[in-house]
Amino acid sequence: MRLQHLLPHQLRTAVGEGWPLLVPTGCIEYHGPHMALGLDTILVEELLERVARRTECVVAPPFWYGPTGYAVTGPDRGTLDVSTERFGRHVKDVLSSFWDVGFKWIVVGVHHQQMDGPESLAIRQAAAEVTFEKTHAERGHAWWGKAPLSPADFVFERIQVWPSVLPEAADQGVVMADHAGFYETSLLMAARPELVELERLDMHAPWYCTSADSKAREASVEAGERMWQAMVDAWLRKLSTLHRPKRPTPEQVTITGLF
Repeated sequence: MRLQHLLPHQLRTAVGEGWPLLVPTGCIEYHGPHMALGLDTILVEELLERVARRTECVVAPPFWYGPTGYAVTGPDRGTLDVSTERFGRHVKDVLSSFWDVGFKWIVVGVHHQQMDGPESLAIRQAAAEVTFEKTHAERGHAWWGKAPLSPADFVFERIQVWPSVLPEAADQGVVMADHAGFYETSLLMAARPELVELERLDMHAPWYCTSADSKAREASVEAGERMWQAMVDAWLRKLSTLHRPKRPTPEQVTITGLF
C-alpha cells in the first residue's frame, strides 16, 4: 500500500499492526544515452512496490533529489546535485514525522552510490539523530542508563537503512556497483522497458556503459527478472525478522481504539 493513498482507517491498521514503512530514495543522474535519468530512484521504488505485493507494508513517496557530487556528469546531461547537509536535514525532518505518526519500523532503501556514499551516510546520520532525540524526548534524561532495555524494546533498530541489493541477493550474483551496465540496464528493462533504448549505445557512449566489463549491450528482460526475484526474496526474508506486535482483537480495537 502507498502511504499517500491510505485512508485514515487504513493508516490506523498499518500502524497498529506494526507494518513496516518502506522509504525509497535516490537521485537524478545521467546513466548513459540509453536509460532514464531517474534510474537510481526508480529501481528502489520498483523493488519496494514488488515487496509490498507480497507482504503487509506501506511504501512512502521517495526522496528523489539526493546528492550526486556530479561524479559522473555535470548538469549539462541532466544530473542534479544538492547539498549533502541540507539533504540530510530534510530526510531527518521526514523520518522524525514518520516516527511521530507511530510507525515502529522505518526502512529506507538505497541504491545510489551504495552504503558508504554521501547519500547513504546522510540518511544514516539522520536516522541516528532522530532515534536518540525522539527517544530522549519520550523517556527523559539518562533513559538508557537507568536499566537494560527489555528484549522487546527495539528502539535502536526502529529506523534502518538497507541497500537495494542485500547480501543474500549479492550471493546469487546480483551486483549493485554497476553504473549503467548489464545489471542496472537489465533491471530497468524488466521493470520499465519504455525507459530503456539500447540502440542508443554507440561508440560515443561513456566508458562505463561500453567497456568490456560493462556488458550493457547484453542486458535482457530475462536477466532483469532473475535479479528482481533474488532482490525481492532477500528483502522479504529480512523483513520477516522484524518484530511485529500481536494483532489486536476486534474487541480491543472497539474498546481502546487506535490513535
